[in-house]
Amino acid sequence: MLSEQLKAFIGAAQARPMVWGYDDCTGWPSLWVEQITARPLPRPVYSSRDEAMAIIAEHGSLARLWANVLCGVLDETGIPEIGDIGVIDTGRAGHVGGIFMHGGFFAWRGETRVAPILPRTIIRVWSIQ
Repeated sequence: MLSEQLKAFIGAAQARPMVWGYDDCTGWPSLWVEQITARPLPRPVYSSRDEAMAIIAEHGSLARLWANVLCGVLDETGIPEIGDIGVIDTGRAGHVGGIFMHGGFFAWRGETRVAPILPRTIIRVWSIQ
């Protein structure tokens, strides 16, 4: 069941520190999609926060970066379902990527843990179905 897979995926991330370019707020949702769909996703290459921010700036925003990478790979949707990925505006931390959970919550992979957030504003959503 998808909810059990997501719970295990989140639990595994809680057990290790985040690595830029691998399982940060862009890489971690990509790993989730690859696990669920068994399809590799194209990803930008970076190894630090500064490099990630430079790539985001080149694309204009995190949501545009994701849209460019996911074009033709996943379908964009307006209403997130459990397991879907997307970009939200947290207000305080700005735009971040993650995975949608039950109850309207969003799993954000921060530097030290996965934080469940109730999104203030959903910017974009892609369906994993």
